[in-house]
Amino acid sequence: MDTKYHKALSECCKALAEVESNDRSGLGCCFFRLGVVFSRLGDFEPALRCFNDAFLVRDGDSTLLEEPGSEWQDFHNTQMAMYILGKKRKWISSLAEGDMVHDLIKTRWHELREQIIESDIPLACADRHDWFRTVHVEFPWDVESIQSVEGTGNGPFDPLEDEFLAECVKITQ
Repeated sequence: MDTKYHKALSECCKALAEVESNDRSGLGCCFFRLGVVFSRLGDFEPALRCFNDAFLVRDGDSTLLEEPGSEWQDFHNTQMAMYILGKKRKWISSLAEGDMVHDLIKTRWHELREQIIESDIPLACADRHDWFRTVHVEFPWDVESIQSVEGTGNGPFDPLEDEFLAECVKITQ
């Protein structure tokens, strides 16, 4: 089984190297597929990084990506990890699911920033990383059960329009 996923990992890495740097959709798709492969290998740290990168790139909101290591990225990474690790299957099943979770995180981030600005009491913590883990985002925890009832048939992959990822998808299905 691991051989199949190591081959898929190799194919996905090749595909990523061939994507143009300004192709947000293609880059996001490659990072998403890498996240699925790493998850299936049980290697969750790179899987989480790939899923984070996939949906941050797909969003393309440059105002939120200007400074690497920003509070936004820390908040996004923390919340995305909480979502994925809270699932029975430790991966995001589709690009649509990931986009939805990303949008929930982004909306909560904007609400949180607004609450901090409007507060009469200043937030007095230098390192907000630990605090970010206590922030509640209303995640759709039942997505897996809904998908299993619908029987999508494609596993964790949406149908592909581009052929360069076909081998990676074929191996991991």
